[in-house]
Amino acid sequence: MFKKFLMPVIIFSLFILAGCSQSAKPMEIGKIPWVGYQRLTYDIFENNKLIGTAEFIIEKSQSTNTYEISSITKIDSAELSTSTSVTSDTLMPVSSYYNVMSPQGDIKIETTYKDKWNIKAKTSKGEQNLTVKLPKYYYDNDSLLMIMRAYPFKIGAEFTIYDSIASTAQIVPITNKVVSKEKVTAPYGEAECFRVELKAGTSRQYIWYSDDENKFLYQYDNGKLVYKLKEVKNNK
Repeated sequence: MFKKFLMPVIIFSLFILAGCSQSAKPMEIGKIPWVGYQRLTYDIFENNKLIGTAEFIIEKSQSTNTYEISSITKIDSAELSTSTSVTSDTLMPVSSYYNVMSPQGDIKIETTYKDKWNIKAKTSKGEQNLTVKLPKYYYDNDSLLMIMRAYPFKIGAEFTIYDSIASTAQIVPITNKVVSKEKVTAPYGEAECFRVELKAGTSRQYIWYSDDENKFLYQYDNGKLVYKLKEVKNNK
């Protein structure tokens, strides 16, 4: 069950790092679609059966000029909590933590992004430290679903970014393409959405963002589980 939990939550944990893409550039950022505080909750389905929940919180820090993007995902008896601090202008990460609690054992990973990517992991087998070289532009895996809301979507648009995955200490080039516009129904309601294909190697995943000023993540399909938007709150 531990692996069943980790596989869908870590967006690209099983993708193979196949070298660096020379086309990776900073992600184009349009108008930031969230307010100073926003909480989005999701139902998680497997084969149309409800198996868990996820919650994302975005909060602006006035003192450090960053956004704190945190999440809590619960599936069966396992829980994953993450938090990433990203700069408010580029949405590139400054630091992050990743914490899994399950009957099979706990995992805690803390990272800092400076000249290099410093990773400290604590598991039942002890503590490990690792330093990884960073490309010029990169984005943290655990905040990726949220920060991509700031992209100015249009049909046919395509961009490649580097995704840093703390749980595997990898930096993976991901190609994102806005493939279509579709009507999506979720517990939150119905909306016209941009369908975005995320590709790394031979693997594909899909995200649906609402075609309005909110750019809500309405649905996410990682090939195994489907996340559907349930609730949005813009105040604490």
